[in-house]
Amino acid sequence: MTRLLDQIEVLGQILLDKVPATPGSEEAIRTAATAIQFIQDTGQSYDFEDYVQSLEAHAPPLAMGRFATREEAEAGMNARRRPPAVVFVLIADVYHSAMYIPSLGKVRLVPLPVILEHYLADMANDGPKPSGLSFQSKAEAEAWLHQQPTPPQQVVVMIAGAPFLAAYHHRIDHRVLYPLPPPTPPSSDVLEAPRDEGSDAS
Repeated sequence: MTRLLDQIEVLGQILLDKVPATPGSEEAIRTAATAIQFIQDTGQSYDFEDYVQSLEAHAPPLAMGRFATREEAEAGMNARRRPPAVVFVLIADVYHSAMYIPSLGKVRLVPLPVILEHYLADMANDGPKPSGLSFQSKAEAEAWLHQQPTPPQQVVVMIAGAPFLAAYHHRIDHRVLYPLPPPTPPSSDVLEAPRDEGSDAS
């Protein structure tokens, strides 16, 4: 695991060696060190390491809760003793921003389907290659996915001839199959090098 206190020492050494020339850099470094200290002092070191590993594994964007309906999500988020300032939650597998509004004293939910759309587009273009696993139906694929003792971060499987991403939301222990969009075609706006007509002259 990354030793967070070591990172604070590195940030401090940067300030001692040479004051950054970019305006605001010194304050930004001190704020980063304070944030690391907060993670350490509040016992969130393992959660932070888990988050870093999920980023490196290109896991789905972090969701802090999953609900079947909007009403269930509103009740669940507002029931928390300290509602989060802003987090992502899933409602029927659609990403929503859950934002606490102090003036209203409650959490406001805003659908953000583009979060998942961008993630799946990235997976279609630069994600894992097809695993070779093929299923006749989504129900058959879901049965396979839920039988895995160690959920895969991302595995591309074929269902009835179409590519799906088998993904795992580790924070909420949720396994899901997402249909993958077609890969983005290569850019065709590359200009050809101008032809040197003089080279054809005899």
